[in-house]
Amino acid sequence: MSQVREDRRAALGFWLGPCDPIRLDTFRLALGLCLLLYMAEWWRDAGEWLSVRGFHVSGAALGALGLGPAAPPLPERALPFLGVVTFASVAALILGWRLRLTTCLALALLTYVTFVDVAAAFTINKVFIGSLAVLALAPQGKYWRIEAGGARLPSVWPVRVLQAMILVQYSTAAWCKMLHGSWLRDPFALWSQAQGYYRTDIGSWALRQLPLGSWIGMQHGALAFELLAPVLFLSRRLRPIGFLVGAVFHLSVAVLMHKLIYFSLQMLCFYLLFVDDATLHRLRSWFRRLAGRASDSSDCVAGGPVLK
Repeated sequence: MSQVREDRRAALGFWLGPCDPIRLDTFRLALGLCLLLYMAEWWRDAGEWLSVRGFHVSGAALGALGLGPAAPPLPERALPFLGVVTFASVAALILGWRLRLTTCLALALLTYVTFVDVAAAFTINKVFIGSLAVLALAPQGKYWRIEAGGARLPSVWPVRVLQAMILVQYSTAAWCKMLHGSWLRDPFALWSQAQGYYRTDIGSWALRQLPLGSWIGMQHGALAFELLAPVLFLSRRLRPIGFLVGAVFHLSVAVLMHKLIYFSLQMLCFYLLFVDDATLHRLRSWFRRLAGRASDSSDCVAGGPVLK
């Protein structure tokens, strides 16, 4: 009975125990930067997918497809205001200003722009929404004031939920490829998909120059990585291998498929949640020293050191 209580206490500590906020705060910073880049890319066509000028599937049609209700589009003259508020909220999220407020605001705005044209929204939108929802509910860290051994989050659950998100993402992607796709039956499934709409110039070169056997190898390698991702990331010993293979996997996706670089960057943000606290503290200290040296250099260029 005592062993059962110990196991239960260990499980509760794993999911609900206190933790250093460094991983959650580093993830917030990286995710915010990724979201800012993603929005900057797609905002150029905002009039088509957010305003009444573009084509929008009716709410009834979306309901029949199981995609849920559609949010109403905006008048075109309202887009500049929406853009300013949206980009400002994400910038404030990155800078750590009024975190609870700015995270909730960014979440609400991203949810709105996703459901205006939900039929055309990408998986990346949904991952951003889920991640921001966790950050909005999480205890907040103190950006750039986190010190090793200092303040602690009352619960580690936001980190665990976000870790579970990427592992579920990888696992379900692998199972869908095997059960609902043709990746087990057709050795040229990846080769065929690489010729589609998302093909980049580098992808076109690879299709012409690489032998078919290399595409078969990449297909099975990608499937094996996604299927084994929970084992690779949850094992401390295997985690460096998971990081390396995952980075190569997402780099390949980014260069072979048009605009999927943002999805790759988003997935790599989740890797920070598996990095140990000490390493993240060392990285943050290095960036702070680098920023300090840059500030000192700018003071000297401006006309000599500034007395503090």
